[in-house]
Amino acid sequence: MALKDLSPRQMVQITGAWLDPERERPRLVSLKRCAPLIDDIEEAHEGVLKSHRRQKKAGDERSAIQQRQVVVDQIHDRKARGAHAVLTGFADLADDPEDAAIYLEIRDQLFADGLKFIGASYSDEAGEVKLARDRLTPESKAALRALPTPGGNLLKAVQSWFAAGDELGKLDAQRIHLSAEDRPGAADPRGGQLRARNRWIKVVRSVLQMLELEGADEETARRLLAPLQREAAKAERRRSGGKDKEESDVEGGAPPDAGEPAIDEGAPATGVD
Repeated sequence: MALKDLSPRQMVQITGAWLDPERERPRLVSLKRCAPLIDDIEEAHEGVLKSHRRQKKAGDERSAIQQRQVVVDQIHDRKARGAHAVLTGFADLADDPEDAAIYLEIRDQLFADGLKFIGASYSDEAGEVKLARDRLTPESKAALRALPTPGGNLLKAVQSWFAAGDELGKLDAQRIHLSAEDRPGAADPRGGQLRARNRWIKVVRSVLQMLELEGADEETARRLLAPLQREAAKAERRRSGGKDKEESDVEGGAPPDAGEPAIDEGAPATGVD
């Protein structure tokens, strides 16, 4: 019976049946060797649930961050292009060469390499904003404040560009942090999905070993093993590429969980003397 082929959905189906007072829990409790494993079963069951709740929460948060990044990046690019174009335009319109030189100098302070950074990564755009803010002199800020734009002045537009770049940097840092947390054994030292799956497998092996030593009657053994055998058969059909009619009709034919980490089937069972 290949426990490694079971999906998290199937795992919680199996241990859910064992823990349900209306189903198989009374039978487990009645067996002196299996009863002490109830706490382990509950812990393993909840571990699988929690690991996937964390994954869903992290996935939802990443999706929200990415959607916000798209919106903020549009503001960032629009404000940067507009500021560059306005300064270039004022320089072209200025009749006094000194005024034209001032506008071009301010433009070069803000855009040392032109608009190449637009279209770069969010973190690069955020970094460019930090550099541009540092290059801008107090005199240039005063000149920008004196240039009118729809809804205010050019300094206000430049500050909107800066603010968008800062937010892009913060959002990207949040996204990277979430990605690091989602890696098993990285930000979460207690585990993640891999550890939850391994723990579940060890506990289930212990139950099977204790059930064999218990010498339970045929009906008890059949009822306790039925959930595991049923889900293992589904997993085997799925692995071999066969159509699982029960899953298709009852559960909508959902595919196995994608991207699940490998299971250490060689790990020793817990709770066994």
